[in-house]
Amino acid sequence: MKRWQGLALIGLAMALLLLPAGRVDARGHMHGFSPRGGGMGAVFGIAMAQARARAAWEAREAAAEAARRVKNNAQRMTYADKARKEGKPRLAAMLYLRVALAKEKQYKAAAKKALTSMAADGRAEMKKADDLLSKGQVAEAFQKLDYLAWAYENVPRFNEEIVSHVAKLHRDPQYKAELNESDAGQLLAEAKKHEDKQEVCCAFLIYEEAAKLVPAKSAKVAEERLAQLKADPKAVAEAEECRAIRECCRIFHTAELLEKSAPDRAAELCRKIVSQSPDGSEVYKCAREELAKIGRR
Repeated sequence: MKRWQGLALIGLAMALLLLPAGRVDARGHMHGFSPRGGGMGAVFGIAMAQARARAAWEAREAAAEAARRVKNNAQRMTYADKARKEGKPRLAAMLYLRVALAKEKQYKAAAKKALTSMAADGRAEMKKADDLLSKGQVAEAFQKLDYLAWAYENVPRFNEEIVSHVAKLHRDPQYKAELNESDAGQLLAEAKKHEDKQEVCCAFLIYEEAAKLVPAKSAKVAEERLAQLKADPKAVAEAEECRAIRECCRIFHTAELLEKSAPDRAAELCRKIVSQSPDGSEVYKCAREELAKIGRR
C-alpha cells in the first residue's frame, strides 16, 4: 500500500470522530444522522483527501504557482530552471516537458537535455534511498522513495523506473509490516475510541480498514477484534447500516449540488438513496423530502 493511501485511511478514521452525534437510535449510532447536519461534507472531504505528506510536498512547490500560467516557452524555461535550483523538481519537470512537447523548436533541445539531466538526478536520489534501506532505515527510505515517485512523475523514462521500483519494494514482505504499523496503530486507536463511546458500528468499519494493513502488529490486533465483532449479528447489522448510511449521505450531498442545474439527475440519486438507505433513517427522510421538492418545480 502506498504511503499516501495509508494516510488517507487515517483521514477517514479521523473524519469519523468529527461526525455530529445525531440522534441515538436502537438500530445504530448513525441511524439518526442527518446529511443536512453540516458535518458530512467535511467528512467525505477528509476521507477522500490525499495524504498529508503529498499536500505538504505540493505546498512546498506552490511558491512558483504563477509559472504554470506563463505564456511562452522562454518564460517556461526561465521558471523551470528557477524551480529546479530551488529544489522543486515536480514543477520544473512539468514546465520542461511542456516545452519539449511544444511545436516551437527553439527551446526543445534545451528542455529535453534538462529532463535527461533530471532523470540522472532522480536515479542518484533513488540510490540514496536504497542505501537507507540497506542500513535498516525503512521509514525514512520509503518516505524519500514515495516523494521521488511524485516529484519526478513528469520526467520521461525515470518516472517509470521509480514507480516500478517503489511498487516492488512496497510488496516486499520484509518491509510491509514496518511500513504499515504507524497507520495501523492510529486506526486501531481510533476504533477503540469509538468502542469506548459505544459506537460499535463506526469501530467495526475502522477495524476493517486497519485489518487491511496486515502484517503490521496493530493490524493483526484489529483483525482479531473484527473477527469477534463479526460473531455478533447485531454488530454486523449495525455496521452494514452505518456503511449504507455513509454512502447514501455522500450521494445526497451530490444530489443537493445537482438540484438546480440537473434536477432529473438529482431526483435519480434521491430515488437511489430511498431504495438503499434504511427505512426511517434521517438520510432516507431527507431524500424523500428532496424528491418532493424537485417534483414541485
